[in-house]
Amino acid sequence: MEYKTVLFEFNDGIGHIIMNRPPSNTMTVEFFMELGLLVEEIKMMTELKALVISGQGRHFSAGAELDELINLVSDENSIKNNDLSDFLSKNLETFMFFEQANFPVISAIKGVCLGSALELALFTHYRFCGEDAVLGLPETTFNLLPGIGGITRIAKLAGKSKALELVLRGNTFSAEEALSLNIVDHILPKKKVIQAAFDFAVSIMHDYRKGKEKIYLQKMHI
Repeated sequence: MEYKTVLFEFNDGIGHIIMNRPPSNTMTVEFFMELGLLVEEIKMMTELKALVISGQGRHFSAGAELDELINLVSDENSIKNNDLSDFLSKNLETFMFFEQANFPVISAIKGVCLGSALELALFTHYRFCGEDAVLGLPETTFNLLPGIGGITRIAKLAGKSKALELVLRGNTFSAEEALSLNIVDHILPKKKVIQAAFDFAVSIMHDYRKGKEKIYLQKMHI
């Protein structure tokens, strides 16, 4: 299928998901629907050995389209009909695919990576990050909370107290701070992030063993 908000490329065993709403690659309701459909297609690809996720252009993604999200949350009829709950559940199911995949899934993060976009990256096995990237879960600044697993993933990586601080304050943070908190795995010049993700995928795709992610990072030569 052809999609408007997301692209998929495949070459030599490696798939590449590209969020395609430049410049900020915001994640609309249409995007989440298309990503879910794409994941169903990917599940059928027995020849897929690794997956890289990035954004089109300068940024990974600024996260969910705010106006759409606020309208969905504030719509009493939607809440009554469980539309919001279904929406979040389907998105969580889509994100869980990346975490549960038996092949390496690598986020290549440039520019901004905020809200739902950071939650998506947290479900991948590795996060390569540009040196000037800006990350964060700013939902509380809009009277919302991260709704697709971001809180538990941050807590697992950075500890519960730091997760609470990051979520409740809603502040953005740098790539260096993200690395110090184990939220990202490697920092590179922004122009090298995507190629480095592909090089790493090539280096581990044939002998990858889920659950041993750190071992591969220790052997990384990129």
